[in-house]
Amino acid sequence: MNGTKTGSSNLLSSFSGLADAEAAVRNLSGALLARDVVTIRRIVVRAVAERGFSSMWTTVVAPVLEWADDGRNSDAAAVSVRVFAECVAGILSTMTLDAPIGGGGRVLLVQVPADTPAAVPADPCGLEFRALGAALATASVDTRIALPLCRSALLAAVTNAEPDVIVLWLPAAGCDVASLLRAIRRRRAGLTMLAGGPGCRTQSLPRTITVLGALDAAVGAVVAVT
Repeated sequence: MNGTKTGSSNLLSSFSGLADAEAAVRNLSGALLARDVVTIRRIVVRAVAERGFSSMWTTVVAPVLEWADDGRNSDAAAVSVRVFAECVAGILSTMTLDAPIGGGGRVLLVQVPADTPAAVPADPCGLEFRALGAALATASVDTRIALPLCRSALLAAVTNAEPDVIVLWLPAAGCDVASLLRAIRRRRAGLTMLAGGPGCRTQSLPRTITVLGALDAAVGAVVAVT
C-alpha cells in the first residue's frame, strides 16, 4: 500500500497548473491521471455535442495535452500521457469514420512521409492530423485520409481518391516539397492545394499553396475551397 501511495503521489506531483481551469478540463486531466479511458471518451464526446468539434479540441483537449506535456517528467507520467494520446486518437478515428459522407468537392488529407524520418516523432499518435480529419468529417466535408509510408504510396492515394482539394500535412523532419508538388500535379491536374503540419514552420512553400492555421481556421479554409 505504501508503495502504491508513493507512486501515485509522484505521478500527481508531475502535473500542476490546472487548478483554475474549467470543470471539463480538470475532469479530463483527472481521467488522464487515472488512465480511465471510458471517462476520457465520455468527456470528449459530451464536449463535442455541447461545443462542436473545433471548440472541444481547442478548449478541452488541447489544454490537457499542453499540461501533460509540461508535466511528463517521470516514467509513470509518460505512460499516462501515452495512454491518453492513444485513447484520444481512437476517439478521433471513430468520429471520422462515423461522420456522414459530406457533399461538395472531395478532399484528400494526407500525412506526407518525411524524406528522413525522425527517430522519435514529436507527435507519435498524430493527434493534430487526426483532429483535422475529424473536424473536416464532422463539418460534412467529403474527406479521405491517407497515411502513406512512402512517396509512391502518396501518389497512388492521389490517383485513387481523385480529389478536388488536397491538404498536405508536412513533417517536421522535412521533405522535398517542390518535387512532391510537381509529382502530384502530374497525377491530378487542377487540384487546389493547402498545407498544414509542423513542416509548414520550417519550409518555404509556393504562394499557390495556402498554409493552414489553427484548427477552426483550417476547417474554414478547406470548406471555402470545396
